[in-house]
Amino acid sequence: MFFDHTRPDRSLRLSRHSDAGVVVLSIWSGGVCQATFQLPGEQASAFVEAFLSTSPPHAAPVTRPEIFRTGEYHTQP
Repeated sequence: MFFDHTRPDRSLRLSRHSDAGVVVLSIWSGGVCQATFQLPGEQASAFVEAFLSTSPPHAAPVTRPEIFRTGEYHTQP
């Protein structure tokens, strides 16, 4: 889970569904899912590679990780 830096009630959640062969990215506002995107499992490595191959925007260092293990859903950071 990752929190939107401008709207702490909004988050991006990622979940793997091995049985369906997809990775699901979902946008949440508070406790309500607003949208989902099903990324085919065989494209997941290309997605990660594309993200890691670009320079991140300049920002202040993160003081604590915004990543939580599967099943640990919090509505605010």
